[in-house]
Amino acid sequence: MNNKRNIIFIGLCLILALLVAGCKSSKDSSRQSSGSKQQASGRGVRTMVSSVDLETEAMMIEAKMNQELDQTEKAVKGYQTILTRNPNFGAALYELASMYEKVGMVDSALYYSQKAETTDKNNQWYKLQLCTLFHAKGDYKNEIKTWEALIKLAPDKLDYYYELSNAHLSDGDIEGAIEPLNRVEKIIGVTEPISLQKQKLWSALGKNEKAAQEIEKLAEALPQEKKYNELMAEMYMKQKNYAKAKKFYDRIAAADPSDDYIHISLANYYHQTGDAESTYSELKKGLQSNALNCTDKVQILSSIYTAQEFYSNEPGHAFSLLEEILAECYDTLSYAPLYGEVLMNRQRYREAAEQFGRYLKLDSSRYEIWEAYLICMSVCNAAEDSILASAQTVQKLFPFQSLPYFMEGQIYVIRQEYTKAEKPLVQCVKLGFSNGYLETDTYGMLAEVYYRQDRQEEAWQCFEKSLKASPDNIPTLNNYAYYLSETSTKLEKAEQMSKRTILAEPENPTYLDTYAWILYKMGRAKEALQYMEKAVKNDKEGSKTLQEHLETIKKAVR
Repeated sequence: MNNKRNIIFIGLCLILALLVAGCKSSKDSSRQSSGSKQQASGRGVRTMVSSVDLETEAMMIEAKMNQELDQTEKAVKGYQTILTRNPNFGAALYELASMYEKVGMVDSALYYSQKAETTDKNNQWYKLQLCTLFHAKGDYKNEIKTWEALIKLAPDKLDYYYELSNAHLSDGDIEGAIEPLNRVEKIIGVTEPISLQKQKLWSALGKNEKAAQEIEKLAEALPQEKKYNELMAEMYMKQKNYAKAKKFYDRIAAADPSDDYIHISLANYYHQTGDAESTYSELKKGLQSNALNCTDKVQILSSIYTAQEFYSNEPGHAFSLLEEILAECYDTLSYAPLYGEVLMNRQRYREAAEQFGRYLKLDSSRYEIWEAYLICMSVCNAAEDSILASAQTVQKLFPFQSLPYFMEGQIYVIRQEYTKAEKPLVQCVKLGFSNGYLETDTYGMLAEVYYRQDRQEEAWQCFEKSLKASPDNIPTLNNYAYYLSETSTKLEKAEQMSKRTILAEPENPTYLDTYAWILYKMGRAKEALQYMEKAVKNDKEGSKTLQEHLETIKKAVR
């Protein structure tokens, strides 16, 4: 069926060619009948279509049809047959090049394309094909020459200038890439795409002044477009050329005084130049905008001020602005983690816990927020039941995190419910410690738990692990030494550890008591008495245990 269709198509094309030939022959005959000298001399200029030409055209049509129908072998054979008859048949050369290019045979494609181009130097299609193939070969020098030739043929074709610029870029010649864009600019004037591309290219060359000139041209050519002044200001800010940046910020402010965002930009400018009061003033103006929601405002503050400026315990503009904003920001809780973190770093733990708690009611999926919440609750001495309930909730949500188990164990130790404390603390040990985090305190509490359950050897092992993790941990040294003295075990070791605690904190009544009691157990009651008397003197709470120890030591001295 396809063969029949092909034959019919070719037949129709032949008939059409014969008709065209007949028309040409008829016109030529009428010219000759005028009796010109050319006809008399036998040198007429009649245009006749020979049978060879018609046959070649038919072969070309058939080869093209085979090419379109993906009959590749037949198409190639047809084109080659044509070229055998006429080696300079440009169309056949062009189509062969296209076919070889399609299957990735770039060298063969380039061979035929170059031959096609020599047959007609004014054929833009042949040159365009050549450009594609030179590019595929990485022969950018010849690609550039060919684009230049195309521009000579069609100087108003802007795409050719853009492609020439890209060819220069491929060749690593950035300045060469700029030159065709300059030519386009002469034809159509200053435009955003051209100027922005040139600005990028000049920047890549490290020629910041020329890059700035391109944007400045846009700002001058299109004064109604505020964004170009903004681009200039931002560019100069990056270059730390603050004086020039200010000029463009002032232009924006003068053009549109109602623009709230210019105040944000000016605030950043003043912050970079060290003018704290102007930074604060401009930010206050900008943040009054109803166009900004809480999240936007917090992000703006965070982008201008450093974390230290938020966290500092000294009064500062950053924190005061944050509080001013959040006093009116209850449309969203997205700001709560930042505000909580700031409060936490300013040691305002109870307020920080409130912020974290509010956020967790909205989104309980973030472990880092839970961790900060638990820490703040613990530090600000929140209700034990609340800490315990929160710790157990976090264990269910994040079963492989250590802190919630640590917190549960800590509450039970405080309540002296040592049997209950053991399980979460052991789980904390099983989960492991990241960079020693919680390790010292976990083993210290486990030692307490084991000691209170008369499991002394396990207690000593835990004390040793706690001190291995943190050899200078004073509370652990004190507790370990005191429990050794209570059991009259390794008293010399206990005395050495306790002595380190009173050297570190010589006025601490608890540590003085421990040291005195160890000396007493070692039979050095007279020496112990002076430390015990000092401990009682420094004890503001009137500990009953310290009074009993003092009386016992006094009796031993008598």
